[in-house]
Amino acid sequence: MQLIPGLDYIEEQESLFLNGDRLYPKIRRFSDLLKVLKYPDKLREDGAAYYMFRDLPPLRDSWARFDITIIPKWEVGGELAKTKGHYHNSPAGEPSYPEIYYVHKGKALYLLQKPGESYSKIIDFIAVQAELGDMIVIPPGYGHVTVNLGESSLVMSNIIYREVKSSYQPFEGLKGAAYHYTYSGFLRNENYTEVPEIRFEKPWRKSGPVVLEFARNEPSFAWLKDPREACKIGFLGATCKK
Repeated sequence: MQLIPGLDYIEEQESLFLNGDRLYPKIRRFSDLLKVLKYPDKLREDGAAYYMFRDLPPLRDSWARFDITIIPKWEVGGELAKTKGHYHNSPAGEPSYPEIYYVHKGKALYLLQKPGESYSKIIDFIAVQAELGDMIVIPPGYGHVTVNLGESSLVMSNIIYREVKSSYQPFEGLKGAAYHYTYSGFLRNENYTEVPEIRFEKPWRKSGPVVLEFARNEPSFAWLKDPREACKIGFLGATCKK
């Protein structure tokens, strides 16, 4: 299937082709996820958990980066396929950088959490279910995990300021997000000392891949590199106040 002009996804190979040339991803393995799984002892063998294709056209010459992530369907001990989870860095004295996600195929559950005075004390937890054509924005100050809810692979893209760095250690140290998602639903992670009730929000429905909109009108996305401006917009009802 075509994700955007010139970029095709071949499901049988879990691969991307750029103008007919195969791209090779960075692979996140199950062994890389052991510290964030609900039931790591249930993992029976290592293998590819998901695939990450970094810095793709049409944004290679932009201040922003465009990536594709493919998450096959799997489960470990009843916990559904997911990403490792991370927080973003931030400009001095400001909240962390935001990020855009867009679903090209499948069904996703985005789990977002905002820490308070420590990473173990969460003051806001948001869950957003998204399908083909849906977009969400990770607000400044939130860490996040993506879960594959579908019966086949989830294919999603992200757009993020090129200077952003990811920190995985807080999720590793607390063995995942504040809630795990399993076949039984949401299960609270007891390693967190404070966890609020889940706040459910809806994604934005888009008429096409958001990266094409970005390429046509880059200045309108300048808030991606300015958390203060993103805070003013208030994505998903989030606030930058503690």
